[in-house]
Amino acid sequence: MKTLLTAALAVVLSVSAVLADWMPPGPVKVLIGFRAGGGADTLARLISEDVADSYGWTMIPENVTGAGGAVMARELKAAAADGLTIGIGVTDTFAYGVLAVQKPGYGPEDFDILATIAGTQMGIVARADRGWKTMSDVIAAAKAGEDISFGSMTPRLADGAYYIGKVNGVEFNIVTGFRGGRAVLNAIIASDVDIGWVAGPQAAGVRSGDLINLANAEARPLKVSPEAQPLADIGVDVHFGATFLALAPAGLPEETRAALSGAISAVIQKDGSKSNAFINKVLALKVVTGDAADAFVAAEMAGAKALLAATAD
Repeated sequence: MKTLLTAALAVVLSVSAVLADWMPPGPVKVLIGFRAGGGADTLARLISEDVADSYGWTMIPENVTGAGGAVMARELKAAAADGLTIGIGVTDTFAYGVLAVQKPGYGPEDFDILATIAGTQMGIVARADRGWKTMSDVIAAAKAGEDISFGSMTPRLADGAYYIGKVNGVEFNIVTGFRGGRAVLNAIIASDVDIGWVAGPQAAGVRSGDLINLANAEARPLKVSPEAQPLADIGVDVHFGATFLALAPAGLPEETRAALSGAISAVIQKDGSKSNAFINKVLALKVVTGDAADAFVAAEMAGAKALLAATAD
Protein backbone atom coordinates (compact mmCIF):
# COMPACT_ATOMS: atom_id res chain seq x y z
CA MET A 1 0.00 0.00 0.00
CA LYS A 2 2.82 2.40 0.88
CA THR A 3 4.40 1.78 -2.53
CA LEU A 4 1.11 2.55 -4.28
CA LEU A 5 0.66 5.78 -2.32
CA THR A 6 4.23 6.81 -3.07
CA ALA A 7 3.72 6.14 -6.78
CA ALA A 8 0.45 8.10 -6.77
CA LEU A 9 2.13 11.03 -5.04
CA ALA A 10 4.91 10.99 -7.61
CA VAL A 11 2.35 11.19 -10.41
CA VAL A 12 0.59 14.13 -8.73
CA LEU A 13 3.86 15.99 -8.24
CA SER A 14 4.89 15.30 -11.83
CA VAL A 15 1.56 16.58 -13.19
CA SER A 16 1.77 19.65 -10.94
CA ALA A 17 5.19 20.48 -12.33
CA VAL A 18 3.94 20.18 -15.91
CA LEU A 19 0.89 22.31 -15.15
CA ALA A 20 3.20 24.99 -13.84
CA ASP A 21 5.24 24.83 -17.06
CA TRP A 22 2.37 25.00 -19.58
CA MET A 23 -0.61 27.30 -19.71
CA PRO A 24 -2.95 27.66 -22.67
CA PRO A 25 -2.05 30.86 -24.55
CA GLY A 26 -5.72 31.54 -25.21
CA PRO A 27 -9.22 30.13 -24.66
CA VAL A 28 -9.57 26.35 -24.93
CA LYS A 29 -12.45 25.29 -27.17
CA VAL A 30 -14.15 22.13 -25.88
CA LEU A 31 -15.97 20.33 -28.71
CA ILE A 32 -18.87 18.18 -27.49
CA GLY A 33 -19.97 15.43 -29.84
CA PHE A 34 -23.59 15.34 -28.70
CA ARG A 35 -26.62 17.55 -28.32
CA ALA A 36 -27.13 20.15 -25.62
CA GLY A 37 -28.83 18.88 -22.50
CA GLY A 38 -27.72 15.25 -22.75
CA GLY A 39 -25.39 13.40 -20.41
CA ALA A 40 -22.27 13.96 -22.53
CA ASP A 41 -23.05 17.67 -22.81
CA THR A 42 -23.62 18.03 -19.07
CA LEU A 43 -20.40 16.19 -18.26
CA ALA A 44 -18.30 18.23 -20.69
CA ARG A 45 -19.68 21.54 -19.44
CA LEU A 46 -19.12 20.65 -15.79
CA ILE A 47 -15.54 19.59 -16.51
CA SER A 48 -15.01 22.89 -18.35
CA GLU A 49 -16.35 24.83 -15.36
CA ASP A 50 -14.20 22.88 -12.92
CA VAL A 51 -11.02 23.37 -14.95
CA ALA A 52 -11.76 27.09 -15.27
CA ASP A 53 -12.38 27.37 -11.52
CA SER A 54 -9.31 25.35 -10.51
CA TYR A 55 -6.75 26.59 -13.03
CA GLY A 56 -8.06 29.91 -14.29
CA TRP A 57 -8.17 28.72 -17.90
CA THR A 58 -10.88 30.03 -20.22
CA MET A 59 -12.89 27.04 -21.44
CA ILE A 60 -15.47 27.44 -24.22
CA PRO A 61 -17.81 24.45 -24.69
CA GLU A 62 -19.30 24.04 -28.15
CA ASN A 63 -21.76 21.38 -29.31
CA VAL A 64 -20.75 19.82 -32.63
CA THR A 65 -23.44 17.25 -33.25
CA GLY A 66 -24.14 14.61 -35.84
CA ALA A 67 -23.41 11.01 -36.82
CA GLY A 68 -22.95 9.77 -33.26
CA GLY A 69 -20.01 12.07 -32.57
CA ALA A 70 -18.32 11.60 -35.94
CA VAL A 71 -18.90 15.23 -37.00
CA MET A 72 -17.10 16.40 -33.88
CA ALA A 73 -14.28 13.90 -34.49
CA ARG A 74 -13.69 15.22 -38.00
CA GLU A 75 -13.65 18.82 -36.79
CA LEU A 76 -11.27 17.96 -33.97
CA LYS A 77 -8.94 16.12 -36.36
CA ALA A 78 -8.71 19.28 -38.50
CA ALA A 79 -7.84 21.57 -35.57
CA ALA A 80 -4.32 22.67 -34.72
CA ALA A 81 -2.44 20.47 -32.25
CA ASP A 82 -1.72 23.36 -29.90
CA GLY A 83 -3.87 22.54 -26.89
CA LEU A 84 -6.51 25.14 -27.73
CA THR A 85 -9.03 22.64 -29.09
CA ILE A 86 -10.03 19.46 -27.32
CA GLY A 87 -13.01 17.15 -27.62
CA ILE A 88 -15.15 15.16 -25.25
CA GLY A 89 -16.89 12.12 -26.67
CA VAL A 90 -17.42 8.40 -26.14
CA THR A 91 -15.55 5.27 -27.12
CA ASP A 92 -18.31 4.26 -29.55
CA THR A 93 -17.25 7.12 -31.83
CA PHE A 94 -13.56 6.26 -31.80
CA ALA A 95 -13.75 2.46 -31.90
CA TYR A 96 -16.96 0.94 -33.29
CA GLY A 97 -17.74 4.09 -35.29
CA VAL A 98 -14.42 3.90 -37.12
CA LEU A 99 -14.97 0.28 -38.13
CA ALA A 100 -18.69 0.20 -38.88
CA VAL A 101 -18.82 3.15 -41.29
CA GLN A 102 -17.15 3.26 -44.68
CA LYS A 103 -14.71 6.16 -44.87
CA PRO A 104 -15.55 7.81 -41.51
CA GLY A 105 -13.04 10.56 -42.21
CA TYR A 106 -10.91 9.91 -39.14
CA GLY A 107 -9.12 7.11 -37.31
CA PRO A 108 -7.49 6.49 -33.94
CA GLU A 109 -4.16 7.72 -35.26
CA ASP A 110 -5.65 11.21 -35.70
CA PHE A 111 -5.99 11.86 -31.95
CA ASP A 112 -4.05 12.05 -28.72
CA ILE A 113 -6.13 10.58 -25.89
CA LEU A 114 -5.92 12.95 -22.92
CA ALA A 115 -7.86 10.85 -20.42
CA THR A 116 -10.69 8.46 -19.97
CA ILE A 117 -13.22 10.15 -17.73
CA ALA A 118 -16.10 7.93 -16.70
CA GLY A 119 -17.91 4.79 -17.70
CA THR A 120 -21.61 4.33 -18.21
CA GLN A 121 -23.86 2.14 -16.07
CA MET A 122 -25.26 0.19 -18.99
CA GLY A 123 -27.98 -2.30 -18.25
CA ILE A 124 -30.80 -4.00 -20.10
CA VAL A 125 -33.83 -2.50 -18.38
CA ALA A 126 -37.51 -3.37 -18.07
CA ARG A 127 -40.45 -2.29 -15.98
CA ALA A 128 -40.51 -4.36 -12.79
CA ASP A 129 -44.21 -5.10 -13.23
CA ARG A 130 -43.42 -7.21 -16.32
CA GLY A 131 -42.35 -9.88 -13.85
CA TRP A 132 -39.00 -10.65 -15.45
CA LYS A 133 -36.03 -10.89 -13.09
CA THR A 134 -33.21 -11.61 -15.52
CA MET A 135 -32.48 -11.55 -19.23
CA SER A 136 -32.83 -15.33 -19.15
CA ASP A 137 -36.52 -14.80 -18.29
CA VAL A 138 -36.93 -12.55 -21.32
CA ILE A 139 -35.27 -15.09 -23.60
CA ALA A 140 -37.58 -17.79 -22.26
CA ALA A 141 -40.59 -15.56 -22.98
CA ALA A 142 -39.33 -14.97 -26.53
CA LYS A 143 -38.86 -18.69 -27.07
CA ALA A 144 -42.43 -19.21 -25.86
CA GLY A 145 -43.63 -16.97 -28.71
CA GLU A 146 -43.82 -13.55 -27.07
CA ASP A 147 -42.80 -10.66 -29.35
CA ILE A 148 -40.18 -8.70 -27.38
CA SER A 149 -39.29 -5.17 -28.49
CA PHE A 150 -35.76 -4.03 -27.60
CA GLY A 151 -34.96 -0.29 -27.58
CA SER A 152 -31.48 0.72 -28.78
CA MET A 153 -30.00 4.20 -29.12
CA THR A 154 -26.83 3.51 -31.15
CA PRO A 155 -25.87 1.19 -34.01
CA ARG A 156 -23.48 -0.72 -31.72
CA LEU A 157 -26.26 -1.37 -29.22
CA ALA A 158 -28.63 -2.42 -31.99
CA ASP A 159 -25.95 -4.89 -33.09
CA GLY A 160 -25.66 -5.97 -29.47
CA ALA A 161 -29.40 -6.66 -29.22
CA TYR A 162 -29.20 -8.68 -32.42
CA TYR A 163 -26.17 -10.59 -31.12
CA ILE A 164 -27.90 -11.50 -27.85
CA GLY A 165 -30.82 -12.87 -29.83
CA LYS A 166 -28.56 -14.71 -32.26
CA VAL A 167 -26.59 -16.43 -29.50
CA ASN A 168 -29.77 -17.47 -27.72
CA GLY A 169 -31.83 -18.56 -30.71
CA VAL A 170 -34.44 -15.80 -30.55
CA GLU A 171 -35.24 -12.72 -32.63
CA PHE A 172 -36.03 -9.45 -30.93
CA ASN A 173 -37.97 -6.60 -32.50
CA ILE A 174 -35.12 -4.07 -32.34
CA VAL A 175 -36.39 -0.48 -32.17
CA THR A 176 -33.85 2.21 -33.08
CA GLY A 177 -33.80 5.97 -33.55
CA PHE A 178 -33.79 6.97 -29.90
CA ARG A 179 -31.80 10.07 -29.02
CA GLY A 180 -29.99 8.76 -26.00
CA GLY A 181 -30.62 6.44 -23.10
CA ARG A 182 -33.13 8.78 -21.47
CA ALA A 183 -35.37 8.42 -24.53
CA VAL A 184 -35.12 4.62 -24.32
CA LEU A 185 -35.95 4.80 -20.61
CA ASN A 186 -39.01 6.93 -21.31
CA ALA A 187 -40.16 4.39 -23.91
CA ILE A 188 -39.78 1.56 -21.38
CA ILE A 189 -41.74 3.46 -18.74
CA ALA A 190 -44.49 4.21 -21.29
CA SER A 191 -44.53 0.54 -22.39
CA ASP A 192 -43.64 1.59 -25.92
CA VAL A 193 -40.83 -0.99 -25.81
CA ASP A 194 -40.50 -4.04 -23.59
CA ILE A 195 -36.81 -3.80 -22.76
CA GLY A 196 -33.96 -1.51 -23.69
CA TRP A 197 -30.39 -0.40 -23.19
CA VAL A 198 -30.08 2.37 -20.58
CA ALA A 199 -26.72 3.71 -19.43
CA GLY A 200 -27.39 5.23 -16.00
CA PRO A 201 -30.67 7.20 -15.83
CA GLN A 202 -32.46 4.02 -14.74
CA ALA A 203 -30.86 4.17 -11.27
CA ALA A 204 -33.66 6.09 -9.54
CA GLY A 205 -36.33 3.79 -10.96
CA VAL A 206 -34.37 0.70 -9.95
CA ARG A 207 -33.99 2.03 -6.41
CA SER A 208 -37.73 2.73 -6.19
CA GLY A 209 -38.59 -0.75 -7.44
CA ASP A 210 -40.34 0.46 -10.60
CA LEU A 211 -37.57 -0.71 -12.93
CA ILE A 212 -35.17 -3.62 -13.00
CA ASN A 213 -31.76 -4.15 -14.55
CA LEU A 214 -32.33 -7.50 -16.21
CA ALA A 215 -28.66 -7.78 -17.16
CA ASN A 216 -25.42 -5.97 -16.52
CA ALA A 217 -23.86 -4.88 -19.81
CA GLU A 218 -20.68 -3.52 -18.23
CA ALA A 219 -17.38 -5.28 -17.54
CA ARG A 220 -17.85 -4.63 -13.81
CA PRO A 221 -20.92 -4.73 -11.52
CA LEU A 222 -23.53 -2.00 -11.75
CA LYS A 223 -23.53 0.32 -8.75
CA VAL A 224 -27.30 0.32 -8.29
CA SER A 225 -27.79 -3.42 -8.82
CA PRO A 226 -24.52 -5.33 -8.41
CA GLU A 227 -26.44 -8.63 -8.50
CA ALA A 228 -27.76 -8.04 -12.03
CA GLN A 229 -27.23 -11.00 -14.35
CA PRO A 230 -23.93 -10.85 -16.27
CA LEU A 231 -24.24 -11.14 -20.03
CA ALA A 232 -21.82 -14.07 -19.85
CA ASP A 233 -24.66 -16.07 -18.26
CA ILE A 234 -26.52 -15.92 -21.57
CA GLY A 235 -23.49 -16.68 -23.73
CA VAL A 236 -22.46 -13.13 -24.58
CA ASP A 237 -18.75 -12.39 -24.17
CA VAL A 238 -18.82 -8.69 -25.16
CA HIS A 239 -19.57 -5.74 -22.89
CA PHE A 240 -21.67 -2.84 -24.15
CA GLY A 241 -20.79 -0.01 -21.81
CA ALA A 242 -19.29 3.19 -23.18
CA THR A 243 -16.53 5.34 -21.74
CA PHE A 244 -16.31 9.12 -21.97
CA LEU A 245 -13.01 10.40 -23.34
CA ALA A 246 -11.16 13.68 -23.53
CA LEU A 247 -8.94 13.90 -26.59
CA ALA A 248 -7.07 16.32 -28.83
CA PRO A 249 -5.67 16.42 -32.36
CA ALA A 250 -2.65 14.14 -32.77
CA GLY A 251 0.77 15.67 -32.33
CA LEU A 252 0.39 17.68 -29.13
CA PRO A 253 3.68 18.63 -27.50
CA GLU A 254 4.21 16.30 -24.56
CA GLU A 255 4.03 19.06 -21.95
CA THR A 256 0.75 20.28 -23.44
CA ARG A 257 -0.77 16.81 -23.45
CA ALA A 258 0.37 16.18 -19.87
CA ALA A 259 -1.00 19.51 -18.64
CA LEU A 260 -4.41 19.00 -20.25
CA SER A 261 -4.58 15.39 -19.07
CA GLY A 262 -3.54 16.41 -15.58
CA ALA A 263 -6.07 19.22 -15.30
CA ILE A 264 -8.98 17.09 -16.51
CA SER A 265 -8.12 14.03 -14.43
CA ALA A 266 -7.57 16.18 -11.33
CA VAL A 267 -10.92 17.97 -11.39
CA ILE A 268 -13.02 14.88 -12.09
CA GLN A 269 -11.43 13.12 -9.12
CA LYS A 270 -11.70 16.09 -6.77
CA ASP A 271 -14.26 15.64 -4.01
CA GLY A 272 -16.79 18.44 -4.20
CA SER A 273 -16.20 19.33 -7.85
CA LYS A 274 -19.27 19.62 -10.05
CA SER A 275 -18.04 17.01 -12.51
CA ASN A 276 -17.13 14.55 -9.75
CA ALA A 277 -20.60 14.87 -8.21
CA PHE A 278 -22.28 14.29 -11.58
CA ILE A 279 -20.12 11.26 -12.35
CA ASN A 280 -20.80 9.70 -8.96
CA LYS A 281 -24.53 10.25 -9.41
CA VAL A 282 -25.11 8.66 -12.83
CA LEU A 283 -21.81 7.21 -14.08
CA ALA A 284 -18.72 5.49 -12.70
CA LEU A 285 -15.35 7.21 -12.42
CA LYS A 286 -12.83 5.67 -14.82
CA VAL A 287 -9.59 7.63 -15.12
CA VAL A 288 -6.52 6.58 -17.09
CA THR A 289 -4.10 8.81 -18.98
CA GLY A 290 -1.06 8.55 -21.23
CA ASP A 291 -0.10 5.15 -22.62
CA ALA A 292 -2.77 3.44 -20.51
CA ALA A 293 -5.46 5.57 -22.16
CA ASP A 294 -4.13 4.67 -25.62
CA ALA A 295 -4.18 0.98 -24.66
CA PHE A 296 -7.74 1.30 -23.37
CA VAL A 297 -9.01 2.69 -26.67
CA ALA A 298 -7.09 -0.01 -28.56
CA ALA A 299 -8.86 -2.65 -26.45
CA GLU A 300 -12.22 -1.04 -27.24
CA MET A 301 -11.35 -1.22 -30.92
CA ALA A 302 -10.61 -4.94 -30.56
CA GLY A 303 -13.97 -5.45 -28.86
CA ALA A 304 -15.74 -3.59 -31.66
CA LYS A 305 -14.05 -5.83 -34.24
CA ALA A 306 -15.21 -8.91 -32.33
CA LEU A 307 -18.80 -7.65 -32.20
CA LEU A 308 -18.90 -6.83 -35.89
CA ALA A 309 -17.49 -10.25 -36.74
CA ALA A 310 -19.98 -11.97 -34.44
CA THR A 311 -22.99 -10.19 -35.98
CA ALA A 312 -21.95 -10.74 -39.59
CA ASP A 313 -24.32 -13.08 -41.44
